[in-house]
Amino acid sequence: MGGSVAVGVEVNRGPTAKQIDAAGRKEFALRWRTLGAGEVFPARVDGPAGMSKTPAWTATRVGIAPAASCAEGFDRPIADALVKHGCRAVLRATYVDGTGTLVTTLGVAVMPDPGQASGAEAGFPSSVGDNKRYGVRAVTFPGTVAGKFRDPLRQDFYFAANGTPYLFFRSSGWIADRGARVGTVLADTFAFARTALDQVILRFAETTEPCERRGVRC
Repeated sequence: MGGSVAVGVEVNRGPTAKQIDAAGRKEFALRWRTLGAGEVFPARVDGPAGMSKTPAWTATRVGIAPAASCAEGFDRPIADALVKHGCRAVLRATYVDGTGTLVTTLGVAVMPDPGQASGAEAGFPSSVGDNKRYGVRAVTFPGTVAGKFRDPLRQDFYFAANGTPYLFFRSSGWIADRGARVGTVLADTFAFARTALDQVILRFAETTEPCERRGVRC
């Protein structure tokens, strides 16, 4: 879904700096709608230089879920904080690594503004991210390699913020059910998931000049 944000101007007079800044903020807040789903979640992401051909660093998209409510897309303790602060939607996609043994669901929570995003973050339980218990809920795609990925298979949780109206999550695990939850997950076990989420975060990074952004007419 495309669109643009116009900057109002008077006849023979260019937009003011204030108008340009306002248009830039509006574009950024609506970016989750104006970007195509495949732009938010790229089909394939390779690792850093020198690791792009390492299967453990390669993330391949399995599928993209329809936008969902934040109450539906997150474990309850996180969902409650997000909903309290006006969360508008969660965007999710599932990826597998190059070995075909690991899987992750990435999530982007869309908040009204950076202040509400920070408020929600402050309300998260201490067990968010860092190999704890709560995160974005798994999205499964029947008939694919990740067809059996469900919430109980999540082993590793991560959360990130970048000072914008968007909050970023990933919940990862093994495609095959390993039974009990793994006590300690090595830092690079889910490197592919980190690589994929980093690319998603870049899609929601502001540029310095609003008039250079796609969808802003100055």
